[in-house]
Amino acid sequence: MALDVLNQIKAAEEQALEIRRVAALTAKDALKLAEQENAEITHTELTAARRTGIERVDAAKASDKALMDKQQKKRLADCDALKAAAEQRLDRAAQVCVERIL
Repeated sequence: MALDVLNQIKAAEEQALEIRRVAALTAKDALKLAEQENAEITHTELTAARRTGIERVDAAKASDKALMDKQQKKRLADCDALKAAAEQRLDRAAQVCVERIL
């Protein structure tokens, strides 16, 4: 009878060791899965952050280009105004010269 009890205790200890081994393997697998999920989430977040950054840079470039185009149009208009004023002065100077000659 005592031998049966000892055998049952030994069997229970072996079963407990097997349960611990299985639990350890399960924990390792769960850790691997969590690491994979974390890597996927990190990749997704980084991709979204990169996309947002690229969109912001593109928006800033477009805004800068629009501002530069506006400034260029103003400068061209100023140049055209100066050109027109110079032509008027030249015409007036030519008229004065012709009047003096005649």
